[in-house]
Amino acid sequence: MVQKKSIVDCYDRNTHDYLGSFEQTDENIVNYVAGLSPFQSVYLVEQLTDILILSTIGNFLDQVPNQQWLHQILPLLIAKQTGERPIKSVPMIHG
Repeated sequence: MVQKKSIVDCYDRNTHDYLGSFEQTDENIVNYVAGLSPFQSVYLVEQLTDILILSTIGNFLDQVPNQQWLHQILPLLIAKQTGERPIKSVPMIHG
């Protein structure tokens, strides 16, 4: 049986407009957040369950319900935001 890939839906935090979706991997989430402009605030929501993964204010994390996961991804996010590691583009799936 093929496991269905989890998808993340992205929404503008101010207008609630749908911005697109991408495959749910730590790498994709970190690259997406690190690549946000300081003026862009978003919600990232798990498509299947409609559970909030995280929200941002600009390219900074605001709400991250899963604190254990946050500690896991934070070093990579910081490395990308400080320029230590390159930010890769995230392949978007538009619905």
